[in-house]
Amino acid sequence: MKINKILHVYIIAVLTLSIAAAGLLGWQQLRLNTAAAVDLQLDEQEATIRAINKVSPAVVSIIIYDYQDVINISSQGAQVTKQKNQVGSGTGFLISTDGYILTNRHVVKAGNPKVAEYQIILNSGKKYFAQYIGVDPLKDLGVLKIFDKDLPYIEMGDSDQLVQGMSVMAIGNSLGKYQNSVTKGIVSALGRSIAASDNRGNVESLDNVIQTDAEINPGNSGGPLIDLSGRVVGINTAIDQSGSSIGFAIPINDARVIIQSLKESNRIVRPRIGIRYIMLTPEIAVKNNLLRDNGAWITRDDTGEPAVLPDAPAAKGGLAEGDIVFEINAIKVEDNNTLFNIIQKYKPGDRLGLKIQRGDKVIIRVITLDEF
Repeated sequence: MKINKILHVYIIAVLTLSIAAAGLLGWQQLRLNTAAAVDLQLDEQEATIRAINKVSPAVVSIIIYDYQDVINISSQGAQVTKQKNQVGSGTGFLISTDGYILTNRHVVKAGNPKVAEYQIILNSGKKYFAQYIGVDPLKDLGVLKIFDKDLPYIEMGDSDQLVQGMSVMAIGNSLGKYQNSVTKGIVSALGRSIAASDNRGNVESLDNVIQTDAEINPGNSGGPLIDLSGRVVGINTAIDQSGSSIGFAIPINDARVIIQSLKESNRIVRPRIGIRYIMLTPEIAVKNNLLRDNGAWITRDDTGEPAVLPDAPAAKGGLAEGDIVFEINAIKVEDNNTLFNIIQKYKPGDRLGLKIQRGDKVIIRVITLDEF
């Protein structure tokens, strides 16, 4: 009996020590996990601050002035004079040391480019007047230029590497008066298609845009969307005012073609195929009784304009409304690999082989790209 009692005491002692040890290990693991979480938060905070400091010198505020007619009525009658007024504001960012500025088309179009004046204000407070270079015929992008040397500029990122949940920051001239305001969020979605309108009632369809919950306020248009490495991955362009924290940015990779053309010819050049199309999904294919559920379906938009533009490369190459382009030079047209993204890999004058679904037949057509 005495041995049994000793054995019981020994077992209880061992169990007590085991529970205590497990509790101690659990507590230590909790401390380690908490410390690791704090370290991660500090790491991201430090990365955020570094990225903002790296980019801010190259983010610019844009103020647009235009000359408008003013009617003066006096005893001698009515006289019309021109008066200089501020007609818009926005944001842009330097993409080269010699002063090229990337922004939105709707920002530079706030005034008449032939007579408008574009005042540029750097984060340092230095001011310039910029030259209008041009606007992108396809995307909501515009380019201005200031004349100086050794200017700060933002490093280009790779928007194709973005994934949902990645941290991003939007920087801009919020509400036209809070220069270089920074908001932070995540990539909410990729490859969105939206219809955006400006304050003058112009409506534009935007494809393949980045959705983010980083606040994009009026005045932020044209500013950079950056990653934690301080590289630009998008150009802030629109917000959905019916919701909260729903903003959109054009992927920086969609701007690479015009940036390259600026370097080569000091003007914006885009290759043109000359069709209106919808990227197919299984839902669209079923709804329209199509034989293929991937590719670019050539069809009219809501304006009723022709699906194949007269005298464009597509028309000359024999493409027709209702065709589905599903391969270009052996590259499959599907998902985020849109017809637009593939065409932008080429230059005006390049010949492309297109594999097309026409009814129940597959045909091949060859086209030669021209220029917008």
